[in-house]
Amino acid sequence: MTTHFSTGVTNVRGKQGGTSLFSGIRQPLITGGTTPQEWAFQDDFVQFSQTTLSPWTITDPGGSSYMLAQYPQGWLRMGDATPLAADVSIAASEDVFQYHSLKQWWFETSIAVTDVSDLNTFVGFAANAYADPVAVPDDGIGFSHLEDTTTIQFVSRKNGAGTSFDMKDSAAGSTYTFADSTVTTQSATAYNMPDNNVRLGFLFQPAGTELGQTSAQYKLFLNGNIVGTQAATTVPDDLLMEMKMMTESKSTNANDLYVDYVQTIQQR
Repeated sequence: MTTHFSTGVTNVRGKQGGTSLFSGIRQPLITGGTTPQEWAFQDDFVQFSQTTLSPWTITDPGGSSYMLAQYPQGWLRMGDATPLAADVSIAASEDVFQYHSLKQWWFETSIAVTDVSDLNTFVGFAANAYADPVAVPDDGIGFSHLEDTTTIQFVSRKNGAGTSFDMKDSAAGSTYTFADSTVTTQSATAYNMPDNNVRLGFLFQPAGTELGQTSAQYKLFLNGNIVGTQAATTVPDDLLMEMKMMTESKSTNANDLYVDYVQTIQQR
């Protein structure tokens, strides 16, 4: 007997055996009805060139800076061999992302940094005007790491105000320590790719998504596991946003931001 799942299934387990950020997404993706139920974007960086930009718009300081696809399974490497202090590099999509208070929104990325104390980074969604990750965005939703710290904070902000959450290593654990990354030497049992990478994700849930949930919230994920919940009290709901990957150099030391992938899904 053939079994048909006309509206898809949702038994999605996360990578590394954890709770999947995307558990609520029916499989196969974008199913049901006369129109698709979700829209999605993903880049796994198997191809990337500063001269072949689509779908990204590039801002870089020139000189010895670079953005390229590298390492097994595709990573975006954003860096500079001899940066000037305060040099900024940005890879940004078009401004086609919008917060909607009634629609669930999933986002996940995996990143690593050569020297976390020397680099400011932001990966997520922000207004076009956000041009320097030395500070958190005035309008945006995403993950910020600031120089001279080992923390990563989730931020949701509008008009220069908002909330932040220091990512934890587990739901009941301590603040996550963002460690320096090196590129592992290739062997028969090891990929030649950055180590100490961390998976970061959020799931925006409108009020009523879960039983007893009376207000909108973000569920926050680290390495596939829920590590916190943040009330969605301040959200950038009056503008369109770009997906951004950004760096700002604290010093003149060589440094890299490595992005394994970006993936986002939103209900239509």
